[in-house]
Amino acid sequence: MFIQDLRDILISVYLVAGILLTLVLIVGVAVLIFALRGLIRAARRPLDNLGEVTDAAVEHIAKPLRDGVSMGSVLGGGAGFLTGFANGFYGRFRNRGGKKG
Repeated sequence: MFIQDLRDILISVYLVAGILLTLVLIVGVAVLIFALRGLIRAARRPLDNLGEVTDAAVEHIAKPLRDGVSMGSVLGGGAGFLTGFANGFYGRFRNRGGKKG
């Protein structure tokens, strides 16, 4: 009788432990999904900005090449794009009140 009672107790303990582990895993997965959704929302703005930059690069560099414009004109458009891009970063840095060094 003692062995049968011990067996029943162990089965009950393992069932309760399994249920608790399952609940902990479900909560952990829910927290992970919530964190990933927040990360995706945070990454949306920089990715939209990157899309705008690539659209501008295509507009100023790739389309003139496709249309058969001279290489000097394409290089001038590319240089204008790069200087505008750098000026945008510098202006953003200056507007935030940052200091070099």
